[in-house]
Amino acid sequence: MSAGYQPQPARSYATSSDEFDLGTALGGLPTNLEPTTSSRPSAGDIEKQLVSQHLESKQKPVSEQSTAVAMVREAAEEELRLPRSVQALYLAPLKRRAEYGVPTCDLQLRSYSVHNLTFFADFALRAAYYLKLPASGPIPLPRLRQLWTVPRSNFVHKKSQENFERITMRRLIQIKDGHPDAVEIWLAFLTKHQYHGVGMKANVWDFERLDVGKTLDTTVEEMGAGLESKWAQFGQRKASSLKRSFQAAAAPPVAPPPGSVIFSGIQPTGIPHIGNYLGALREWVRLVAQAEPSTKFLFSIVDLHAMTVGREREPLWHARRQTLATLLAMGLDPERCVMFYQSAVPAHCELMWMLSCTASMGHLARMTQWKNKSLSMNDASAAGGPIGSSSRLGLFSYPVLQAADVLVHRYGQIAVMLSCTNGRSATHVPVGEDQAQHLEFARRCVGGFNHTHGNILVRPETILSPAKRVMSLRNPVVKMSKSDPDRKSRVLLTDTPESIRATIKGALTDSCYNRIFYDRRERPGIANLLEIWSHFDEKNRSPETLALEHQRLIVPQFKERVSDAIIDGLAGIRQEYTRVVNADEGRYVDYVANKGVEKARQSAEQTMELVREAVGLSPSRGLSSNV
Repeated sequence: MSAGYQPQPARSYATSSDEFDLGTALGGLPTNLEPTTSSRPSAGDIEKQLVSQHLESKQKPVSEQSTAVAMVREAAEEELRLPRSVQALYLAPLKRRAEYGVPTCDLQLRSYSVHNLTFFADFALRAAYYLKLPASGPIPLPRLRQLWTVPRSNFVHKKSQENFERITMRRLIQIKDGHPDAVEIWLAFLTKHQYHGVGMKANVWDFERLDVGKTLDTTVEEMGAGLESKWAQFGQRKASSLKRSFQAAAAPPVAPPPGSVIFSGIQPTGIPHIGNYLGALREWVRLVAQAEPSTKFLFSIVDLHAMTVGREREPLWHARRQTLATLLAMGLDPERCVMFYQSAVPAHCELMWMLSCTASMGHLARMTQWKNKSLSMNDASAAGGPIGSSSRLGLFSYPVLQAADVLVHRYGQIAVMLSCTNGRSATHVPVGEDQAQHLEFARRCVGGFNHTHGNILVRPETILSPAKRVMSLRNPVVKMSKSDPDRKSRVLLTDTPESIRATIKGALTDSCYNRIFYDRRERPGIANLLEIWSHFDEKNRSPETLALEHQRLIVPQFKERVSDAIIDGLAGIRQEYTRVVNADEGRYVDYVANKGVEKARQSAEQTMELVREAVGLSPSRGLSSNV
C-alpha cells in the first residue's frame, strides 16, 4: 500500500440517511433503524477509495502509477470476490436472535437454478433483517428429482427414447418470535419482488393469548345450548310426514284445539293389558280431562277388525263387553264421550267400500302389520310376492276400513245443521306408535278421494302417546300382545296383586351384571321393566334416573319395586271394573253401548250424505232432477 492511501471510516448498510434506505427499497416501508459503525471496511467503500486514489495517481510518475494499479487489482480480487455467505457477515449488527423460539413462519424457496435460488434467498434474508425479524437460514432441503422418458419416433425401442431429468433445489428460511404484521409485510414484499424462476411456499402460524383456555368451558356450554335443538332432529327427513309424526311422540302431546273431533278405536280382545293402556288408553283419559267442552270424543270397539283373524261367536261377544267395561273403569264418562260398537254403525262399511275404489294396493302391500301377520299365518305373499289364494282379503284391506272409521266422523258437534258443508276442524286420532303408519295411509285415502270427488273429507291428525311400545315380559324384543300363548308375557289391567307379582317375578332378565342400569341393546329385559316402572312412577322419573337411583339392587329386589309400582297404578282400575260390570245387574254396559251407537250413527250419517252427493249416489239428487 502506497503512502498516499489513507483508509476512510467504513460504513455499514444503515449508517446515515443519505445512504441505502430500506424504506425506499421496500416501497416506502418504515424501518426505524439507527446508524451503526463497523471497524471492517466494506467492499464498496474500498472500491471508491481505490478509484479516487487511482485518479490521483495519474499525476504521478509511471512507476508510481503501475504500483497503484497493482494495488487496486490486488485489493479488488481480494475483497470483491468474496462469496455472499461471507458478505452476509457485514449484516451481523442487524441480526436478531429468537428469545422464545416460537415458530411464526417457514418460507420454502424452490428453483431449478442454484444461482437464482441463492440470490433470492439472500435477498429474503436481507429484507427480514431490516424488518428486525429473527430469521435463520437458508437451510438446504433435500432435492426433488424427477425422471421421465420421451419417445423420439413411432418405434419404441432403446435408441428411439430420450431420457430427461429435472432436479428441484430447495431452501428453508425460518422466522421465530416474529410479529404477525411484520411477517405479512415481509411476505408481501417478497411476492412483489419475486425473482424469476423461484417459487415460494410459506406456512404461517397464528397464536392466541396464553389465557385463552379459560374461556373454553364457557364456549362449550354456549355451543351445546345452540346445538341441542339441532341434535333432536338428527337423522330425520323434513319431507316425510310420517317422520314428523314420530317426532311428535318424543314429547308429551299437546291438547287439540277447541272444536276438534277425537276418534280412536280398540279391538275387542277382552280386558286390555298394560301395553294397550300405556300405548293409547291412558292417553284417551288424559285428552278427555284436558280438552275444551266443545271437543267431541268418539271411542269405538272395532269388532269388525277382530274378524280378520277369525273369532268364535261367544268369545267375541264377551270380549266386546269386557273391553267396553274397561273403558268405563278407566274413567271415561259416557256423557262426555261417545262409546259404541263399530259393527252397529253401517256407515263405516259403506265409506270403506268407496275409499277402496280409490286406494292403492301398493300402499296396502307395504303395511308393516300386514307383513307381520301374514308371516305368522305362513302366508307366502308376506315376502313381497303376488297375493295368492291363501291370503285373506280382510287382513289385506283392513287399513281401508280403519281409514273409514276415522273419516266418517268429521263434524265437531252432532246436532249440526245439514246445510253445513265444511267440518269445524280436522279429526285427531290418538293411537299407539305401531298404528301411525295406518294413519298416514288414511291421509293418502283422503287425498285420493278429494282429488276425484272434490274437497269432502278432512285429513286426520295423529296424536301419539308418549309411551313407546311395551315389550313382552317373556321375550323383551317383541311387542306385548294377547296373541302370545304364554299368559305370563303380559299383565292385564284387572290382574290381582298376587298375579302381577308372579308375572313380574317370571319376567325374562339377565344376571350378567351385579348392578341395575338402563341399556336397551345389552339388557332388553331390565330396560323393559325400567320403562314400565317409569310410566307408572308417581314422580315421573325417566328409566335412566330410576336405574341410577336403584343401581345397587339385585334383580329380585328390583322386580319387587316394579311390581309395587304397577299394583299401585292399576288399583283404581281393578276396583272400578268390578263395580261397572256388576252395576244394574250387568245391564249398565249394554245401556252405554246402545246410547253411544245412536250418537255415532247421527254423526256418521251427516258425513255420508255429503259423500253420497259427491259420488252421485244421493237419492235427493235424483228426485230434484226429475222435477
